[in-house]
Formats: sequence, structure tokens, C-alpha cells
Amino acid sequence: MGSLRELFNFLDMVKNGETVLVEYSSSNYALDFMVLLLKRYADERGYTFVVDDNLDTLYLIDKHLSFFGLKDVFSDAIVIKTGGVVNVGQVAERIKLEREPAIYLKRYESASKRVQEKHPKSINVVLGLEKLFAFVNDFLSFYEILASIQRFLGNPNRKAFYMFDTRVCEMLPLNPLPELENLASTIVRAELREARIVGRITKCPNIEMMGWEVEAPITDLL
Repeated sequence: MGSLRELFNFLDMVKNGETVLVEYSSSNYALDFMVLLLKRYADERGYTFVVDDNLDTLYLIDKHLSFFGLKDVFSDAIVIKTGGVVNVGQVAERIKLEREPAIYLKRYESASKRVQEKHPKSINVVLGLEKLFAFVNDFLSFYEILASIQRFLGNPNRKAFYMFDTRVCEMLPLNPLPELENLASTIVRAELREARIVGRITKCPNIEMMGWEVEAPITDLL
């Protein structure tokens, strides 16, 4: 049946500097419990939990978890916030959306660098980035965003987890998933099966782990 320890052991194997692409395709709380899992892991292992929160995605997760009786889960999270109006956690940097992606990306990279300098050992979760891709309809802007993500690959200060809703990506004018899958060092396909969170590893520097499934009961997270 798996256990929370099994999932934590997998996360231990993710190296600092990796970019992990977490794909999910359901609306049944898969995203919410994956983010909760990463928060639990960060707390146990002594990492700072840093969230890149695009367009109030963290607020929705926080509200969903409250229905399970979990309050203030992200009160100590360090948040880099793009757009949106509702603050969750400790907002360290706020970035305004711009018509020109190059302007936004320059501000974002500077903000991220400042946060990482203050918190050099972090679990960095990126939420709602597919929403930003929805504003992109030309290849130049599309690849500018991808190049910005690529520049963070190998950064020793963080383990980065990019959460992407595959249903949304498939409806976008330019679907970023094929390029992101090439860029990522590890790919995990996450889903809920009954009362378990399951991650299937489809790409990983540890060849022996490719194809593995790691899982844990939701009750272990709650």
C-alpha cells in the first residue's frame, strides 16, 4: 500500500538543483495533496518552503485543505506572488503582470534570486504557471518563458517542483508540456486513487526508478 515514508525517501533522492515536473489531470484534489505532501516533507527535512504563487493558486489550495480540517498550513511559507489579490503565507516578493514577458521575467528572476539568497536551502513549488502560458500566443514569448525556467536548472539552493494541470495545457494555443518534459530532470505523474496519493516516475536521473510508483494514504498527510 505504500507509506508517507516511501514518498519522503523518493524526495530525498531528488538532488538539489533539479527541476521536477509534476503533472496532474484531475480536479479531485490531486494538486492540493501533492502540495501538502511537499510542505510536510520540507518541514520534516528542515527546508524552507518557498512558493511561486501565480494568480492566487495557493489561496485555492489553502481553502480546499481547510475543508479537510487543515488550517494555516502555509502560514510560514515564503511566497513570491505574481498577480492575484489574496495573500497566503509570508509574501516576500510581489510581481506585477506585464504585457511584455521579458519585463516580467527579468523582475521575477531578480525576485527569486533575492529569496534564494535569504533561504539557501528550499523546496520551491511553482503553482499556476499554466495560467501565465494562457496569455502567450507567440513563439518568442513562449520560448522566453521556457528559457527563464531553464536558467534555474542546476541551481544548488533549491529542489524545484513545477505543478502543471495537463488538461489546461492541452487547451492552450501553445502547449508548454512537450518542451517542459524535455527540460525537466524528473517527471512525476500524480493522481489520487481512492484515498491514496500516487506518483508515477516517468523520467529520473536514477534509471532504476523510472516507471516506479510511489504512494501513501491521504490519512498519513492529514
